Amino acid sequence: MEKKVHLRIDPNDESVTLKDIMVKIQEIQRQHPDLDVFWDGDEYAVCSRPKKKE
Repeated sequence: MEKKVHLRIDPNDESVTLKDIMVKIQEIQRQHPDLDVFWDGDEYAVCSRPKKKE
């Protein structure tokens, strides 16, 4: 599955809070209910991929 990066965070930017990241994740989830939105700690980014169809 293809991962898409929506927002990359500079790990040295102390002005970005966990709340900022959570708000961004919720915003993307509302706009794209067909995507699984998540925080990728390795890339330091908010990412998504299409939800698995069961």
